[in-house]
Amino acid sequence: MSVGPRALLCWRSPFVNLSFAKNNAPNRNAQYDTGAATALLSVEATAHGLAVHQMAGFDPEKARQVFGIPAGREAIAAIAIGYPGDPASLPQPLKDREMAPRIRKPDCEFVMAGHWGHTAPFATK
Repeated sequence: MSVGPRALLCWRSPFVNLSFAKNNAPNRNAQYDTGAATALLSVEATAHGLAVHQMAGFDPEKARQVFGIPAGREAIAAIAIGYPGDPASLPQPLKDREMAPRIRKPDCEFVMAGHWGHTAPFATK
């Protein structure tokens, strides 16, 4: 692998076939499968010291053009994979964001049981 100015991040855009080749029926599991594959790719990349940043906010049509994604396939996510850089090298607004504590939504806001909106008893508040 050559190292150049773009070596900091390696961009990947997972794309899936949204129908099955055998019967051309819609593949309703395509997004789930992509998420599962991305999760495992993230675990493996992290085990090798790489940072992974998953994104939904990208331009699918631009991805089609840049990566030559054929008709019948759809880009549904983008992933940046690379070695972590030095936050001190970032402009101040980005450095502040990078160094800020990570805040996660509490489980009780999205883990439900029985009916929608009913927090699962095992979800902590």
